[in-house]
Amino acid sequence: MEVRTVSSFSEWVDTLRSATRLTRATKTILGVIKTDPEEAAYCSAQALADIAEVNVATVVRAAQSLGYSGWPAFSAEIRTRYLASLSPRSLYLHNRSQGLLATTIDKDIELLERMRDGLDESTLNRMSEHIIASESTGVFATGSYAAPGMQLSHVAQMLGYRVRLHSGSVTSMVNEVNLLTSHDCFLAITLWKSSRAVVQLAEVAREQGAKVLVIADRRTALTDIADEYVLVPAESSELISSLVCATSAVQYLLGCLARHDEERTQSMLGRIDDLWGATSAIAEE
Repeated sequence: MEVRTVSSFSEWVDTLRSATRLTRATKTILGVIKTDPEEAAYCSAQALADIAEVNVATVVRAAQSLGYSGWPAFSAEIRTRYLASLSPRSLYLHNRSQGLLATTIDKDIELLERMRDGLDESTLNRMSEHIIASESTGVFATGSYAAPGMQLSHVAQMLGYRVRLHSGSVTSMVNEVNLLTSHDCFLAITLWKSSRAVVQLAEVAREQGAKVLVIADRRTALTDIADEYVLVPAESSELISSLVCATSAVQYLLGCLARHDEERTQSMLGRIDDLWGATSAIAEE
């Protein structure tokens, strides 16, 4: 059965092609990518060069002229955007032939290695500094991809920071954003599909002076308006995008919050432990 993409992928390629001073060969390569995005998403630089009838060095130079370090980075971006353009049913059809636990684990290991090599941790450090300096941080995420946000808000609260997850109705998110000021942070986690509402609310938060922080798997309108953003790989061999790298970024953020003031951290965790005991919230082993 044919797996079809929606127009957003084509629009992205058209945006790249509209850049000034692109060579004819680069435009030819982009034309091949637009015509067969699935092939381009998973082929080698040599294979793409053969299809475009150019040499492999031309493919590498084309990727670099578009702002990527080389073909692997550009290929990963093509793959992420291709998968984001698929409907849930099409994504299932695309991935359903895998069906092996080892394949899923190997894919997540590959993503983590890519993240380790490509992510600038100084950006995460700056994001943590914004959270520490803020009076409150609202974490906005929808669907299953709110899971890393739940971890961030829950543990940050244990550490004494006013961080709350907002993953419910759009109207409740509107209420929360309406309360944000220049002393607060708006943190969005968006993988695979972007919520139009979250993008619009991020714009409102920015207008109100709040810092906009984003964890995403690709550059979007949301990252364009962010004060700080990190891109984490999220492609998967299964039905939904992988949450492993986003969760790893959240764990690092939490570590930054904890290390900021060791005395405070130990005090807050001690109080939490006392409250667990007082309320019998945690079962004794």
